[in-house]
Amino acid sequence: MRFPPVAASIDCADLLRAPDRRDEVTHRLAAEAVRLLTTTGFAVFRIGRLRLGVEESRGLALGLAEQVRRTLIDRGAPDRMRLEVDKPQQTYVPDGYQTRTLLPHHDGQHCSYLTPSLLDAPDWDPALREFGSSGYTTTPAHKMYQGIFLADPGEGLSVTTYYDWLAVIDGVVRARDLATGPDFAADPVAATARWFGANLRAMAERQPEHGCPYPSPGAMLGLAEPMWHGISFHHAENDLDAESRKRYPAAVPLAERCPCGRCTGPAARLYCHQTLAATGLNWTEFRDRWEVMAPGEHCDLLLGHNLTMLHGGLAGGPGRLLEPLCLVVDTPTGPEYERWLAAAWRRRLPEVG
Repeated sequence: MRFPPVAASIDCADLLRAPDRRDEVTHRLAAEAVRLLTTTGFAVFRIGRLRLGVEESRGLALGLAEQVRRTLIDRGAPDRMRLEVDKPQQTYVPDGYQTRTLLPHHDGQHCSYLTPSLLDAPDWDPALREFGSSGYTTTPAHKMYQGIFLADPGEGLSVTTYYDWLAVIDGVVRARDLATGPDFAADPVAATARWFGANLRAMAERQPEHGCPYPSPGAMLGLAEPMWHGISFHHAENDLDAESRKRYPAAVPLAERCPCGRCTGPAARLYCHQTLAATGLNWTEFRDRWEVMAPGEHCDLLLGHNLTMLHGGLAGGPGRLLEPLCLVVDTPTGPEYERWLAAAWRRRLPEVG
């Protein structure tokens, strides 16, 4: 695990130094964020360092997020992409723990996760971009970019963790020696997207067996065991519920001891087994290789690419209060979306003009 590059932190001081040029500064900062979202995968607007009140800071965050939206649309994102301000989220901490840790996920993972573009996989069914239609906690909008305004960092570390999902997928393909044959030679990204899409299709076909509304990272990476399809992972500290224990008895001992021996919480220990099976790395090794820790200060705005990145939360306290600011479309279909998605697989934005 490591801290983010210095360039991922965007200094917002010029918003106060040059109030008469605030629009110009906002455009410049948003353009830098768009570059980071496309290449690094996330960006942190350091609004907290301005030491303003929450209301004024929130106003700056909303203005920056809106300008990021407009800049992305100018760079080829769907013009129907909108800024969604969701209800504030108080941090849930399981009983018996002082803090909670969120395992890697996409925001709105029932309907917001990486899929192939029709430009790379013409036979892909866009309907498979929704995995669940009930039992979830966020809105049904498809979240292309996720963001949080950190209204209160709370008592814990208040660290948001990021994981390069594209690099993880590519690593698994190469470790399993799948990147062979004429398809990979002609266009390795498109071939990888088709392989990934086949895993998602298999997940959807098996969903009636287990009814889980969330696709798990292990199943996305091709694991076939039913429990890796049917168990949802979110809070590291959570225990297995009674239904999961009954349906997947093999998961019970796995939740008691993990491969790395360092995971705290039953869900984290089970996730460690899943990670090892899917990637060849236990959870500690996976974190050492892929985890980037982005500390958040009071009133900072964190934005991340919600499809090419996974994110989590390390040791958040019960006082941590997040206000989600996501860039969403209501239906992830159409030529603009497919062009944007194909470009996202290649860490760029669509060519315009």
